[in-house]
Amino acid sequence: MRSQTRQGAPTTPSAEPVRAEPRRPVRVAIASNVRLVREGLSLGLAGRPDIAVVGAAGLEPSEFDRIGACAPDVVLVDLGGGDTAGIGRRLRAACPGAKLVTFALAEVEQDVFACAAAGFAGYVPQDGGEEELHRAVLDAVDGRLRCAPHIAAAMFRRLSTLLRPEPEPAPLTGLTPRESEILAMAEQGCSNKDIARRLAISSATVKNHMHNILQKLQISRRGEASARLRLHRAP
Repeated sequence: MRSQTRQGAPTTPSAEPVRAEPRRPVRVAIASNVRLVREGLSLGLAGRPDIAVVGAAGLEPSEFDRIGACAPDVVLVDLGGGDTAGIGRRLRAACPGAKLVTFALAEVEQDVFACAAAGFAGYVPQDGGEEELHRAVLDAVDGRLRCAPHIAAAMFRRLSTLLRPEPEPAPLTGLTPRESEILAMAEQGCSNKDIARRLAISSATVKNHMHNILQKLQISRRGEASARLRLHRAP
C-alpha cells in the first residue's frame, strides 16, 4: 500500500540522481632530451587522479616509436629550441590521434604560430607552472586552448588575413558587367557555345558581346582580349 502524505495524497518514489560516468585518466607521455625534465614531470603529474603517465622518452629519431608504443592521449613535448616542424611531424606519425602540448614556450607570435603550424594543440608559457601544465593537458583532450590575450588577438589578425575574400577585379574600362563576365569566361578557355550555355543566352548574343568587347578594347582577336584581361589582373 502506497504511503500517504500528511494531507492524504499519495507520494511517488523520488528519482535516483543521475551520476556522471567517471572520466578515465588521460594517458600522458613525456618527450624530452633532458632526463631531469622527464623525471620531474613524471613525478609532478603522478599524483593527479585524472592523469596517468604512461611513458617518457627522448626526442632522438629512435625514440619516437617508444613514445608511440605507449598509446598516449597527450604527448608533453620539450621543444628546447629544436626543430618544431620536424618534431611535430614525427610525433604525429608515431602517435596518430594524440594531442601534442609543449611547455616553457616563449609566448611570442612567431613561436606560438610555429607550434600551431606543426600540429600542436596547446602550450604552456615559460612562466607557467604545474597547474597550468595540468590544465593544458585536459584542455587539449577537450579541444580547448588557453592563451594570452595578445596571442588571441594575433590569431584573429592572422585569420582575418587568411580568410579575407579576394577582391573582384574591376572591369576593364568601358566594358559592361556582362561583357566583363563573358571576357573572363573566354579567358578561361570557354567557347561561345560554352558561355551561352552557362549564361543561358544564345550563341549569337555571345558573339555580339565579343564583337563589342573587341571594338571597345581596340583589338582584333579574341586571344588579345584574354591577354589584356590577364595584364589587367596582374598586381
